Amino acid sequence: MSSPYVLEIRGLTKRYRNGTLANARIDLALRPGEVFALLGPNGAGKTTLVRQVLGLARPTSGTILLDGIDVVADPAAARRRIGFLPQGPFDLQSLTVAETVEFAARLRGVPPPAARRAAARLLEALELDAFRSTSMHAASGGVRRLAGFAAAIAAPARLLVLDEPTNDVDPIRRARLWDLLAGLRRDGATVLLVTHNLAEAERVIDRLAIMNAGRVIREGTPAALRSLVTDRLRLELDAAAPLSPHPALLPDGDGSAWLFERGRLPEIAAWLDAHHRSGAISDFRIGPPGLDDIYAAAMAAPTAPPLVAPGAAQ
Repeated sequence: MSSPYVLEIRGLTKRYRNGTLANARIDLALRPGEVFALLGPNGAGKTTLVRQVLGLARPTSGTILLDGIDVVADPAAARRRIGFLPQGPFDLQSLTVAETVEFAARLRGVPPPAARRAAARLLEALELDAFRSTSMHAASGGVRRLAGFAAAIAAPARLLVLDEPTNDVDPIRRARLWDLLAGLRRDGATVLLVTHNLAEAERVIDRLAIMNAGRVIREGTPAALRSLVTDRLRLELDAAAPLSPHPALLPDGDGSAWLFERGRLPEIAAWLDAHHRSGAISDFRIGPPGLDDIYAAAMAAPTAPPLVAPGAAQ
């Protein structure tokens, strides 16, 4: 009986020779057409997990199946089915931006004319036409990052592994990248996304896992994981001048947003109305907490049992 999952990870453990436990009995399963995000602080074990999925590191124990292929037993066969954007520099020194994307497609078996068409289409979509003849060595970090993303998706793949795809990318082209990723999702691509850019990634994520100290401490849909912060609301506001916040407001992030308990909504609303009428506040938005808030809450209680989305593998 075939598996309903594109990627299935069971009991994955990786302990290095120096005794460091990088991954501890990780269970994950990605469905066809799903964007699955992997979140966690530096050193949580995300990169080690990705390296094992790619067949670049061997697990101490556990199994990794990609379309039923044992990645440990046959890493080369698995890698042929994966499009990968690494976190580090994607830099083929002697190639131009256009040649890099075309070369990556041809390496994955796309015929030359189709590879050229794919490169042209992706460079246009990412607003990189002006850089098509720029060497990768001379290109900026953001252009190299986008060229690497285009190379990862230039050929059909059963699984896309994208590690921090928006690093060094300017806001306009970041939006283009997320649009392309949303389109890939609609077309049925399965994506393992490693990112710290939670606010932007939230609109394309189907499920996520939060890792810490080599373990998955929370897993589920963004909606299910919001149960961690259901007693709170998020306030964003634009102030015309420096403003002393209401004592019920807790700073969230860089100071442009605050969290508050749902039960304090009437008094917060009255405070906002008064300051809006006086002109001290020009605009405000109240809504549910985002992924950043879920992540912070999960990290504050790392020993809590994981939440698994309905239908997820147990």
